[in-house]
Amino acid sequence: MIVPIDELMSRLKPFLSKELVGEEAFGHVNAVARLLPEVSGGFCFECRMEAGAPRVDYMVCCMRTDGGPQALADALARTREQLTGPLWDGVREFSRQWVDPGSPLARVPVLWLEYDVEGPTSNPKPFAFACVQPEFGQKPPGSRRETGATVDESLQLTWRALEAFQGAPVRPAIARTVSRCFEQLPDFAEVEHVASLACRGSDAVRMIIGMPREEVGGYLERIGWPGSRAQVEELTKTWLDYLHFAEVNLDVGETVGPTIGLALPFPEKPHEPWAKEFLQRMVDLGLCTPEKREAILQWPGRERVPLTGHRWPSNLCRTVGAKLVVRPDAPVSVKVYPYFECRFSLWSDV
Repeated sequence: MIVPIDELMSRLKPFLSKELVGEEAFGHVNAVARLLPEVSGGFCFECRMEAGAPRVDYMVCCMRTDGGPQALADALARTREQLTGPLWDGVREFSRQWVDPGSPLARVPVLWLEYDVEGPTSNPKPFAFACVQPEFGQKPPGSRRETGATVDESLQLTWRALEAFQGAPVRPAIARTVSRCFEQLPDFAEVEHVASLACRGSDAVRMIIGMPREEVGGYLERIGWPGSRAQVEELTKTWLDYLHFAEVNLDVGETVGPTIGLALPFPEKPHEPWAKEFLQRMVDLGLCTPEKREAILQWPGRERVPLTGHRWPSNLCRTVGAKLVVRPDAPVSVKVYPYFECRFSLWSDV
């Protein structure tokens, strides 16, 4: 369901620790969020966890099932004179195709818009991620080996989305590397989201790939990642041992970039032993302050509240995820993503 951003922000503010999002950072994020005020019912912050890192970025989730394509198209039409430049042109072109039922991009279930919020801005640079799995979130990835399924549709959606974002087809040298990342997928793995890195001044592609945890090291080696397989396998064993499925973030140009991200969800009740152990390890390694650890432990939860204009109460759900950022020959760093979402429900525990 789509909820005005002012209402969402006012509902979450009492639960948001200033250790995670300080007043100044919240003001910057809130101003950016209000530029497209009614496109979603869910968003998240991107928080750095080390000491002395107050910057917070913002991500909003537009979902096809919520009416996101039309809501985004309407919002972009209203802001045509304000949100300008090639990056916004790319988002508008994607939106034009997303709302068209005859376009292949109408099959995209989710679009994320991320903003790097370094200070006040009235025309932020959008970092747009398209989900290229039409049934994403509806069922777990299956075995292509058993079913004979292919990656053809997700690859087609990848090319269409990237061409829309960039205003031009992916360069052949980069397309070959992206194709290799699809071709080398292990069984039960899938490319979930893709994005153009034009907002970071690059013509490379960000790919978010889900796969069985034990396959991560071998997959990275097969696609030509320049880092150490032994290092990443040790990291997955140490940090992700409780997960069967892992998400890998890659930056793919003419070659696979050296920096990767390993994403992981937290449970809705994060006081489980493994979650507390994970957070304590972050503190012990200097990746997180004790105060931010406690703020993360206190964030998850849900409330059933009536929203303005809605006859029936809704569930406001607070969840959290994290991402390990891995660079060869450099210390690991961590980002945490407090997520806030409105869900319609007849019952308070659904």
